[in-house]
Amino acid sequence: MQNEPLPRYVPEQIALYQTGHLLTHEVCQFDPARAVAELQAEREVMAIDIGGDKVRSAIYRTGKGALQKLEERVFRSRKGVGYLRFLERLAAEAMERDLRVGISSATKMEGSRITRTVNLPVFFEEMRQGYDADYAALFPGRVFAANDTIMGICGASTLLALRGIAPSHVAFVICASGLGASVIADGTAIHVEAAHVPIVPVLNPLGQATPCGVEGRQYVCVERVAAARAGIEDIYRQQTGEAKDGVELGKLYEAGDDLATLAYETSATALAHAIAGVMRRYAFPEGDESVIVLHGGNFEVGRYREAIRSRLATIPHTRCRLVFSRDLSPNVCLDGAAITALTLG
Repeated sequence: MQNEPLPRYVPEQIALYQTGHLLTHEVCQFDPARAVAELQAEREVMAIDIGGDKVRSAIYRTGKGALQKLEERVFRSRKGVGYLRFLERLAAEAMERDLRVGISSATKMEGSRITRTVNLPVFFEEMRQGYDADYAALFPGRVFAANDTIMGICGASTLLALRGIAPSHVAFVICASGLGASVIADGTAIHVEAAHVPIVPVLNPLGQATPCGVEGRQYVCVERVAAARAGIEDIYRQQTGEAKDGVELGKLYEAGDDLATLAYETSATALAHAIAGVMRRYAFPEGDESVIVLHGGNFEVGRYREAIRSRLATIPHTRCRLVFSRDLSPNVCLDGAAITALTLG
């Protein structure tokens, strides 16, 4: 284990976000003010959040500017086993009740079709065989589906607008099983694959060697250091031979365990550089006109929230309003799925 302190500012890491290593994809036009106006009408929609270890669905009712969650169900599994059967029941219900549907999917998307997944191989294969991996075929004529970072930024920016906060620049960052990001730039919601940029060696003190693997990339990427399952959990298992999940490791970090502390502090440092890289790529101004919303399991650890604040404070040109999604809603991705079912479905 290293004795040297982690560097707080590594310009070379931020520079990598200005290169072709950063994959981006424009997804949809989105205006939070319009979304707020849509919440005035009394309607019901179905929202679905498809994650790496569970599917969460809810019926939402809107009216008079409010977004009310009525019925919520959760299905849990590993690798997406049973996901499709659960979704087929939801599709039948949506058709019977004539509900618009929004789907937040922790996968790479092209339109409504899944094109890549790391954590859901069984679900992906079943969707491919049964529906050409296309949510529009499963929910015909009534669905808008997008990557979870897109649903997160649509949900978070709308909830901020409901509170009277309307920044010129917004980014949404997920750090949980994996790492992902999105921005709204000139009215367009853009999926930004902040995870798959190479990590410079000085920000990999525990010697993570697991390659990125996305589209055949053999270098170690930021996700392999910063994310929970893909990074921290994997590194801890390599170092100790013990498999612990993020909840257990977060408790060790809070308790001051040396290895957990180094793993989480490394994650926070790498993530702060990823945020700085995205801010620079999309010319975020300094100050309250720039809002960064942080979402996911890593940010449920209080010590980690403080670590990301302190790391960002030491990187030039990153002064912004930092918001943790847990302070807006229990699940902004599910909220975003409901909102886009209204505005884009």
